Amino acid sequence: MLSNFSSDRSGTFAILTAIIVIPLILIVGFAIDGTRYYSARSQLQNATDMAALALAASMEQDQQKLEALAKSYLLANMTDASVIDLKLDALEATSKDIELTTSAVLPLTLMQIANFHDLGLQTAAKAIRAPVRKVELALVLDNTWSMSEKDRSGISKIDTLKQASRELVDQLISGDDSPIRIGIVPYADYINVGTKYRNEPWIDVGRDYTEAAKDKVCETKTQKKICLQKTAEYSCKKFVDGVPEQSTCGGDCTASEIRTVAPYEDCSGGGKGKTYKWFGCIGSRRPGTYRLNDLASSIPYPGYLETSQHCLSPIVPLSNDKPTLLAAIHNLVINIGDKYKPYTYIPAGMIWGQNVLSATEPLSEAADYDKDNIDPKKILVLMTDGDNTLRFDPNDGRHVSLSSKADKAAIEVNQTNNDTLSICSYAKNKKIEVYTIAFMVDNATAKDMLRRCATDAKHYFDASDRNRLLSAFSGIAKAINQVRLAQ
Repeated sequence: MLSNFSSDRSGTFAILTAIIVIPLILIVGFAIDGTRYYSARSQLQNATDMAALALAASMEQDQQKLEALAKSYLLANMTDASVIDLKLDALEATSKDIELTTSAVLPLTLMQIANFHDLGLQTAAKAIRAPVRKVELALVLDNTWSMSEKDRSGISKIDTLKQASRELVDQLISGDDSPIRIGIVPYADYINVGTKYRNEPWIDVGRDYTEAAKDKVCETKTQKKICLQKTAEYSCKKFVDGVPEQSTCGGDCTASEIRTVAPYEDCSGGGKGKTYKWFGCIGSRRPGTYRLNDLASSIPYPGYLETSQHCLSPIVPLSNDKPTLLAAIHNLVINIGDKYKPYTYIPAGMIWGQNVLSATEPLSEAADYDKDNIDPKKILVLMTDGDNTLRFDPNDGRHVSLSSKADKAAIEVNQTNNDTLSICSYAKNKKIEVYTIAFMVDNATAKDMLRRCATDAKHYFDASDRNRLLSAFSGIAKAINQVRLAQ
């Protein structure tokens, strides 16, 4: 039969062959072009995913620059030469996520016989900035009087810090179920832990009391010291925590004598008694080097009874309550009235940043340290606008003025800087990730201390102006957020 069929010259075979071959070609073409289609679409999806992730991880916010970056990532990752007309159809960017829609065209081969010339490809991807694991973050923020200085635009340093801190909280905490918890440690010369902790065993503070007024005592005198000559008075500037203030200098008495005068009464005492209260202000732990670590929680922090408040806003332990955190940032202050304009003692801020992240007393909101700092991830951000201007007094744990002698003051500042670095080293030994920010700092020694305090060079920011401070906080927020694909 086959022999007869093959020797047939009637044309029937040619007709049958033509009828059968065309469908066969279409079937083969569909298989080949279908395989090419799925391969090209898979590659386009991968390129779109990579672009979304890259953009989400970048610090760029400008829409046009983001679009340019997206196109470059698409071209770099879409290597299928047969695909044409690669397009970025849409890009939506927020502080929390990046959404991309892309398209391309795949020219067909054998399917063109059936008048199918190409197939359209379209993919979408969304990358979000969201932490996969728990994060505990301590913001150690300079609230000293030097933060009252204003830049050329008339905006004070403290207002810039508040804006940067608010934006960081906005970027990191989206809802009540946020896995990120933030603690706020405002520091100056002292730390305010809040009076609610008064009866805790880790504080040593006495009871409030009133000191009765002394009896008024007067005596009659007939002699008095009279100044005969004074130096000239002149307008001058005095510095409070590095901030110049207009003042009057001179007027010192250079010559005097005791003269007999008409009888007069010289009195002392009288007036009102003084009431001493605890406003939440504490110093540093006195024995040994316990002021430099979170060990031995049984050794208390000294609390000070005073007639008026000499510490600033209280600390906020770890929380993901966004309204609470934003309110605390809004309420940051750098002075209390005209008399209390605090100087700088960075070790106080650092050790309480450590305490915020420690599971042991004095605070206990934090989880235990993870040896790899992964779950939870603990992060400390230290921000200051200057160098240390106080020293530690081992007698009572207070932070007091430097010596008036320049050579001795230099030694005292060096010791305070070394204490700061010791706490930084302790934190890093606990695997805490440490960021430091120098905000408009001119002192080279202070900058060097902050560089050494940070985990590495990438964790140190030299924020020489307002925009750089905002950028530093934004960059830290983006680094904390771990980028992942949502769809």
